[in-house]
Amino acid sequence: MDILLERKSVRKYSNEDVEKEDLDYILHAAMSAPTARNTRCYSFVVLKDKKTHEKIAEIHHAAQMILQAPLAILVVGDENVAFEEYLSQDCSAATQNILLAATTRGYGSVWCGVYSNEKISKAVEKLFNLPENIKAFSIVVIGKSADNNLPKDRWQPEKIKYETWE
Repeated sequence: MDILLERKSVRKYSNEDVEKEDLDYILHAAMSAPTARNTRCYSFVVLKDKKTHEKIAEIHHAAQMILQAPLAILVVGDENVAFEEYLSQDCSAATQNILLAATTRGYGSVWCGVYSNEKISKAVEKLFNLPENIKAFSIVVIGKSADNNLPKDRWQPEKIKYETWE
């Protein structure tokens, strides 16, 4: 459970590369995420090219940190493979696994949402020439953290209810 409490969103990165074996570990973790009916509807596009990072920063105002980071992973889902309407849940699980695996290997990361924003999702899908059935879900920026911020304690017992809302 420690890794869950250590994970934090990182928005400042050093120029240190992500090692290939670490990237493979992170992608292996992503592909280990649960999916509805085990459809495994997700796929991943590894983004290292700085020109691509610049294009993403133009499209996604909240993804400016990609300009400093050595890589990002675009998580996509196949609507033709996903069970019913569970594509977003399946891709969420894969995205969370990426964040946790990156933390495990000593990298910082941040989840930049794409799927629920029609303007951003359409622009990302166009940028990567995705087929109509492939939906851009998230962009996870990854690299060595260049900040010293500690993870926040997010424990809020008042958010817990038992058996009913009251």
